[in-house]
Amino acid sequence: MSAKRVSLISYDLLRELCDHCRRERFHFVPMGDAPEPTLCSQCGQRSKLADMSESAIWRLVMQPNGEMKVVPLHA
Repeated sequence: MSAKRVSLISYDLLRELCDHCRRERFHFVPMGDAPEPTLCSQCGQRSKLADMSESAIWRLVMQPNGEMKVVPLHA
């Protein structure tokens, strides 16, 4: 499995990172899909798929505005 992808039951979690402003976005995609990186919504530069460790533990957290955010869970 690629280091850019962490498998979840029937979806993969992909991390997209903007090298220009360092903003990150997370995407849940069907297993095996390879979406194209998008333009950063903050600065407009091209983002790239970033490496993720399979040993990392991630948690979905709801922000006060109702938006869901994926954050690392530190032991």
